[in-house]
Amino acid sequence: MFDSIVVAYDGSAHAGKALEVGATLAARDQASLGIIYAIDVEHMQLPVELRKMGEIEHIIEPMPSFQIDIEEVPHNLTNAMTQASAESEKAMLRFADYLVEQAHEIARTSGAKDIDSRAVLGSPAEEVVEYARTRNADLIVCGCRGFGRVKRLLLGSTSHKIAQLAECSCLTVR
Repeated sequence: MFDSIVVAYDGSAHAGKALEVGATLAARDQASLGIIYAIDVEHMQLPVELRKMGEIEHIIEPMPSFQIDIEEVPHNLTNAMTQASAESEKAMLRFADYLVEQAHEIARTSGAKDIDSRAVLGSPAEEVVEYARTRNADLIVCGCRGFGRVKRLLLGSTSHKIAQLAECSCLTVR
């Protein structure tokens, strides 16, 4: 029934269930299986507007305000912060590579044969959909996070965005 399946994976329990379903379907249909972990580095923190609203509603602790001019910060400190940020990104990618290697092995053990797995930086929904498009996928399988109503309303969900953007069928696993 399916020739190419993509699983959105991030190492969570929900993604694990999606991997299990995707790998089982790939094995059953002898379909190729793509596993992708997209790390959204730019949006790891809340948008400024959402943070301000959370502070006003006393949901989030306010950020400390600094009374200094950024131009006065010594260059060695700003360089150290830039280097730390780059090292953090590299560490996240190494961890993500490890996770997709584990996912690859789980899929292989589940009977999937033609498996490609990768970790990328970018918007998760957009990266998953683009990966599915390049693989000419028939199906995208992803986990459902089960956010609370308020968080889902404010932030949306990656699985919902994938379903909106995808050109192929999508399966959200609970």
